[in-house]
Amino acid sequence: MKKIYIFSIIALICAGTAGIVAAEDPIDISGEVQSAMDLLDVTNESEGLCVLTDAGYVKVNGFTTESCIETLRKETGCSVGNGNLLMIHRAIDKPLWFVIFKNDTKDCVYTVYNNGEFEQVMVNIDGENNTISENWNASKKALGSNAFSIVTIANGWGYNVPYDLLKCMEFHNHYCPGLTSGYQLADYLVENYPLDEGEKYIIISSPVWCKDDALQIILDTTVGKRGMFVKNIPPYNDVQKTAGIYIIWNSTNNNGTGYVLTYDFDKAKNISGVTPEDWKKYPMESRIKVNLGLMPYLDQPEEFITTRYTFEVTSGLLTRMEIAGVNPYLEIGRLILQDNITS
Repeated sequence: MKKIYIFSIIALICAGTAGIVAAEDPIDISGEVQSAMDLLDVTNESEGLCVLTDAGYVKVNGFTTESCIETLRKETGCSVGNGNLLMIHRAIDKPLWFVIFKNDTKDCVYTVYNNGEFEQVMVNIDGENNTISENWNASKKALGSNAFSIVTIANGWGYNVPYDLLKCMEFHNHYCPGLTSGYQLADYLVENYPLDEGEKYIIISSPVWCKDDALQIILDTTVGKRGMFVKNIPPYNDVQKTAGIYIIWNSTNNNGTGYVLTYDFDKAKNISGVTPEDWKKYPMESRIKVNLGLMPYLDQPEEFITTRYTFEVTSGLLTRMEIAGVNPYLEIGRLILQDNITS
């Protein structure tokens, strides 16, 4: 009797799950996917394809859009396991879109669902070309508000950046030098200050920039789990190029060690051939150029990162640094100059 009861419960759960899946099928994109494949002259057996989409995050007609991910997988041959189906984080009320990118030509077809209709455009998004204003403006005109996301992430994938950096891009929803700095900061921490048993990283993010999204993905130092405390503070005049305070905390001993790290964006811009004037006058083009310039250094964080200060952390000091309205650098006896913050 007990076995029949358990079976009945399982059957009800399965039936309920099937009903939910069937109900949450808001839109069929198979025709548009095939149209994009035809424009690119590719099949689901073609090599060098990548798909970007915000499906799975956005909703259409009040329903979630995970079924669109499955359609893209079947029709294009791209998959999460192969590292060429990337789901780009967006708010639930944003339009549904997908991009199919052909790496050898750098052409892509962008499809967006707006006001009950699909719009589709084919555009070349070569990263090198998009460092030139004329070409960037053409990409922006064709791709609208998603231009920077699509151009940077697709080219990052095309240049074969590491998969864990792609995961950071998915979450951050674009690829920029600030995200690269966070990726390198995480690498620097793990290499130079690895954790022992019973230890964890706690980050006082101050100043705040795009690095923080990469740090949360790579190190799991999420705000909600109290692994990161984010503080935008006024500028001061001591610690230049500061990239935050990084603490190795031992929960058993209730103490830890803190490190103030710096990141040299001036050097990053210099090796990429970007002048301060370029950075201000051509902000998006310059960021794409620095993305490309930093790629050879992704596994060389020490080229840009230094440990400026090391200090002991008590439970009382940690609590004070975490509190809202408190400047953590004043608590450890250091001041900060917010220079060279990027995004």
